Amino acid sequence: MAEETAVAADESPSEDESPGGPAEQSPGGPAGEARGGPEEAAGSRTEDPGWRWSGGYDPQRTRREIVDSALYLFEREGFDRTTLKEIVVRANLTKGAFYHHFQSKEDLLWKIQNDYLDTQIESARAIIDEDSDPVEQLRALIGLSLAGVATYRAHVAIFYQERRHLTGDRLLSVGEKRDTLETIFREVVQRGIDAGAFRREMSDRIITFGIFGMCASAFQWFNPEGSLGIDEVAEQFCELILMGLLTE
Repeated sequence: MAEETAVAADESPSEDESPGGPAEQSPGGPAGEARGGPEEAAGSRTEDPGWRWSGGYDPQRTRREIVDSALYLFEREGFDRTTLKEIVVRANLTKGAFYHHFQSKEDLLWKIQNDYLDTQIESARAIIDEDSDPVEQLRALIGLSLAGVATYRAHVAIFYQERRHLTGDRLLSVGEKRDTLETIFREVVQRGIDAGAFRREMSDRIITFGIFGMCASAFQWFNPEGSLGIDEVAEQFCELILMGLLTE
């Protein structure tokens, strides 16, 4: 990987501290955050951080390298045991480059989880906007959840294992987005109950919690090189869930 070279001296703050100067946009602020896939959104600052790739400064690549490094380390070592120095060394970057994109290690953890949830919510909303019956929508949502585990395994593992390290507005924002995703599932289940497709004695809340738990656990045992692909696992999950839900 091409190495960044310093144009200005690295006078970055000490480990895990937020740098001085204008703070990056916090959750719920007016400026918002660039959106894309879980590792595509670039930082919103416009000032030059003083770092260059050999082919020119690439902020999206810099951010992606930091995120990829953190995903690897947070999943394997845990948030507490991972230092900022380890993140930037693995990414072949500097603290100066890190602080151009993130306020702190916690800010990085929040944005990893935030970006992943945004991607899942957008895809889930696209599913329920389609003109299909609740049974097919629930199948699609289960497939989406499992595909997310297969594609973004580290994001899912970190969400469930390291979310407790978030504080304040960051913790609230992640909780709100998880609630949004839960609401989408519950609405589909309730529509199925109202339409007579699903058993009326079933609770939309309990069914949703059960689906979330089943799908989330897959990050612990799903092997992409195993005998079943994620689509086949999703099909078996759908059959198992719908056997207990369908009225006929």
